[in-house]
Amino acid sequence: MKKKILFFISHQPNPRFVKQINFLAKNNTVSLAYFQRKTLADLDSSIDARVIRQNFGPIPNASSPVKRIWTYLTTIRSIKKLISTNSFDVVLVNNLDVLLLYVFSRFKFFGKRERAKVAIEISDLREYVFGASFMAKRLRALEKRLYRKHIDKLIVTSEKYYSYHFEKFFSKDVFILENKLLSQEIKITDTNLESEKSDKTIIGIVGLLLRKDEYVKLFETYKNHSDVEIHIHGKGQYQHVVEDYAARYENIKYFGPYNAFTDTQRIYASLDIIYLIYDIHQVSLNNRLALPNKLYECMYYKVPLLCSKNTYLEEKVKEYGVGTSIDYKVDGEIEDGVTFLTDNAVAMKAHFKTLPKNLYLGDNDYIELESFLIN
Repeated sequence: MKKKILFFISHQPNPRFVKQINFLAKNNTVSLAYFQRKTLADLDSSIDARVIRQNFGPIPNASSPVKRIWTYLTTIRSIKKLISTNSFDVVLVNNLDVLLLYVFSRFKFFGKRERAKVAIEISDLREYVFGASFMAKRLRALEKRLYRKHIDKLIVTSEKYYSYHFEKFFSKDVFILENKLLSQEIKITDTNLESEKSDKTIIGIVGLLLRKDEYVKLFETYKNHSDVEIHIHGKGQYQHVVEDYAARYENIKYFGPYNAFTDTQRIYASLDIIYLIYDIHQVSLNNRLALPNKLYECMYYKVPLLCSKNTYLEEKVKEYGVGTSIDYKVDGEIEDGVTFLTDNAVAMKAHFKTLPKNLYLGDNDYIELESFLIN
């Protein structure tokens, strides 16, 4: 029997949500409600045509909290109408903001409204999880109360998110959905793309451009280098930094935003190394605990990655033998990491072919996800 599932999320769906929406739309009636963010790519054309969509319009960045709250207040009537005129079996939200909006939209002074199962998916831990300030503590208290009262099921993209944080207060159903590739969404085009590679070592930055210092360190290390090029694909908060360097240095090339479903194969075929470096010296430990989708893309497309030391990602990279780790703040470590990967490129390419597919393909995971949500 078909279930009615609502994805109510704080931004237009990124590739992770598109995969889930399209997979669940095969056997269920899926609706999508979201706000629009300028810094994220628009993947509307990659969403299954059967999905019922409602765009609540643009939303300001978190750096403008008053404007964001005003947007929420002016949208609540539309949200309430969506909830009241549909009888959803499952509602999936992605953060506290939209969970609160959903709870408020369901409020009735009189009578009871049948409640859908509510799932929340966490792909990053916010800074308040780790903070010691009064506000951080109050937000954690609010989070615990909301989860205990309103959340039936929790989805996390990294097992470390659960063991570090949610295990302390959430004892209901939990599902770990690593951000692996889904076979049905992979678009294979020209299988001879590798022949177009340059003789130079091509280091790639792919995805949301959210890390200024990490990029600058790489750019300064290799600017005007005769044997190394840096290719950047994506958009985001520090796009202007990338554009500035690309304008000044011939071997730093910015290619703009891309569609993760139609362009990824071409992009990875042009790269020798993926640069996946995080600053781990922050109040937030999210970077230490996360498992980004690039890990699985690198395994599928057979491109080694350069990651940060003292992270959960480093553990997986070493366990699977798919790259090496560095502390980008230590002089010379970027060069040492790149040299190691280029010197061992042939052996690593052969090793990639020996990896079990279930390490990077989530086909079975998504079957289990559907069961987890609707049963």
